[in-house]
Amino acid sequence: MAGLEIKRIKWVRTPSFTESAETWRARRQAAREHFETFNSAALSAFKSISADFATGMSSIAASAAVKRIQDAAKAKSAENANAIDMLA
Repeated sequence: MAGLEIKRIKWVRTPSFTESAETWRARRQAAREHFETFNSAALSAFKSISADFATGMSSIAASAAVKRIQDAAKAKSAENANAIDMLA
């Protein structure tokens, strides 16, 4: 029986309760930090989009108001020109 070897199995030591708790806390901390980073980036993006949208809408509204005033002024000018032509 010289050809047989006995192999020993080296079992992995299971972590203690405190080690498991510390590992769990570290993973939770990393997950929380990841969530806060992602949440902060998303909030910043939404605020930027909202500000850009508000700026764009106010610009469009201002342009429409200016065009409406210019059209009204042109109409009044044409009306006045017609009145002057009728008097002359």
